[in-house]
Amino acid sequence: MSRPFPTTDPTWDMESVFAGGPTSKTFQAELRWLESRVSELETALARQSFPASAPLSEEALAGWRGFFDGLFELHDRLSQAFCFSSGMSSAHADDPVALRLPAQLTGVSTANGKLSVALKSKFRGLSDEVFEALLNDPRFGDMQLYLKELRRDADAQLDPELEDLAVELNRDGLHAWGMLYRQASSRQRVEVERDGKVEEMSVGQAKNLLDHKDREVRRAAHEGLAKAWGDLAPVCAAALSSIVGAAQTLYNKRGQDCLTFSLNANRVERETIEAMFEAARSAQPLLHRYLKAKQRLLGVDAMEWYDLMAPVGGEAPRFTYPEAQTFIVDQVGGFAERIAEFCKMALRDQWVEVEDRPGKAQGGYCSGLPVSGQTRIFMTFGGSTSGVTTLAHELGHAYHGWVMRDLPSSERDLGMGVAETASTLLEVIVEQGALAKADASQRLGLLDQRLGRGVAFLMDIPARYDLELAMHEARAEGPLNEEQLSEMTEAIFLKHFGESLTSVDPLFWASKLHFYLTGLPFYNFPYTFGFLFSRAVYARAQKEGEGFIEQIDNLLLDSGRMTSEELAERYLGGDLRDPKFWQAAIADLEGDVAEYEELAQAALQA
Repeated sequence: MSRPFPTTDPTWDMESVFAGGPTSKTFQAELRWLESRVSELETALARQSFPASAPLSEEALAGWRGFFDGLFELHDRLSQAFCFSSGMSSAHADDPVALRLPAQLTGVSTANGKLSVALKSKFRGLSDEVFEALLNDPRFGDMQLYLKELRRDADAQLDPELEDLAVELNRDGLHAWGMLYRQASSRQRVEVERDGKVEEMSVGQAKNLLDHKDREVRRAAHEGLAKAWGDLAPVCAAALSSIVGAAQTLYNKRGQDCLTFSLNANRVERETIEAMFEAARSAQPLLHRYLKAKQRLLGVDAMEWYDLMAPVGGEAPRFTYPEAQTFIVDQVGGFAERIAEFCKMALRDQWVEVEDRPGKAQGGYCSGLPVSGQTRIFMTFGGSTSGVTTLAHELGHAYHGWVMRDLPSSERDLGMGVAETASTLLEVIVEQGALAKADASQRLGLLDQRLGRGVAFLMDIPARYDLELAMHEARAEGPLNEEQLSEMTEAIFLKHFGESLTSVDPLFWASKLHFYLTGLPFYNFPYTFGFLFSRAVYARAQKEGEGFIEQIDNLLLDSGRMTSEELAERYLGGDLRDPKFWQAAIADLEGDVAEYEELAQAALQA
């Protein structure tokens, strides 16, 4: 049966993934299959080996290909199970049964981790001759980058017995601390005083009030969130100190630093990240100009942290969920009709959970269902324009996955920075489409949101990056506590924002989920990367027209089989290690700030 667009249902379809919700019997059956399959692959891997020298026998080559095919099937089905379990726990954060679902995958995840250790041990010390023979066999044509990274990681790991021990200890240590944080923060309630009454709401609902037009409402939401995170701070500090400490111990044993894992996972060079942040810092004086102009518009003596997202430009538009869907599809359709048609399909078929209600976890994300060739999006939509932008962002992630859905599993693994390309591109498309149709008052509000994202990616993200580095440096001297973390946070964020803000959020370290993602350390710089890289892609498309728009899909297809630097060179003709590449992506910021200042002055004089 054909479903209508736009949909009025704000909840997602998870029944087609595993029927039965949090008590799904099909999910439990899948869990048993996963556990059995890991065991079978352990046995299969034990039979595989490499000769001392090339060539490899036909039997060995066929055996390795068969093993990898089984491994990739396992990974796809495990990802599908993770998507379901995390989705259930996010959407039903007040249900103890749903909250326990991710933990049910701990055993198979640990076994999969040990299988990875065993696989790397087979590649450890492999001769160039044998490795090249494997790479050159046509059966492994879809695994070139995967195999190179496998060999790199194999040569960096400890003895297999120690790596196995680390996997087992991480199950009940590193990853358990991350799960503790997710469960505690998901169930946290926030009390917000409005009109003399105290309302209890979820963290996500309270955060949606931070862009309210009434400053007293924003202040009340900020104070309610501060109280909630303050109450939870001892638990958060214990979790974060343990997460950083456990990771640091492993890094040290491997002879790596705290950035090595994240750089490798992002397929990006250290020199690239340094060049990118150099460019970001060079843009901060312009953003301080914007924030000073916003302060004048708001008519406040000093900007506070909770004023960053305050709407300007007259009455801020509000959107129902159906209106938001239509708005996004219309704007994206003006850029690329095929992307708009995808967005329409994903929304119509209810891949998205946006309901604004208690009992949901904070934040937003897009998670893949590789077996189904689909994705699922989780967020809380409150009707603001920033909520529309967030929805567009997550639909961009979903489109990226859709483009890659038919690729082999070995070519669908993405670096986190490149993974932000399509998502941030859709943000740019939606905001540009809206700006083109806006009158002066509306344009002021839309420019404010656009420059606000500049603040997020060029000031806030660099501050998070510096804070995570500082956490590792301090943790090397001893355990972290809540007072220490708050002091570090305040000092570092004031360094980036202090010229414009009187106060920052000292409990940001507690409220930001990204610091607690134990499998994704330094999940901060990918956002700045995606913001600037997608702007470079958009600028190229604007310059070259429809011809380059067709190349965007090719870029997305190659994003799982090239490094970040290779992608930029092939599709943008640029060198990511050069700050000039990133500075060019920020070049139009000067014009945006100047126009904002002009419109703000006109609004004040009206």
